[in-house]
Amino acid sequence: MQIIDSLIQGKNLCVLATTDGIETRTALMNYVVDKAVMKFYFLSRKDSHKSKNIKKHPHVSILIDRRDEGLALSIQGVYAPIKTKQTAQAITKLYLMKNPHLKEFADHPDTELIRVEAKSGSLASGINEIFTTKFKNI
Repeated sequence: MQIIDSLIQGKNLCVLATTDGIETRTALMNYVVDKAVMKFYFLSRKDSHKSKNIKKHPHVSILIDRRDEGLALSIQGVYAPIKTKQTAQAITKLYLMKNPHLKEFADHPDTELIRVEAKSGSLASGINEIFTTKFKNI
């Protein structure tokens, strides 16, 4: 689990995969994570394919890798809407501490914060070594 924590905390870029029910789409995304409860946060335009897809089909995959070390973490998660504006604003502030270059994007009125609760993950090390785990969400 220490490798997973290190991988998640050491990066701020991932690939987010969503579906419209027929086709899968992927997007390179900046993220922040609350690793204590394995909740990932992303910014997206409200009218983007990923935002529309995730609301209709809430199951997603997240890929975080360290290619130079032969490590890849595939996470299966579920979209969990943020219910209050205050919560979204507080998390956006934390998001911008890690991703200050996205301030203009975050401040745009058509940008929204997306939360994904990680349910399980598979860590691949090289070709044959795979470790699978379930995450506990509080």
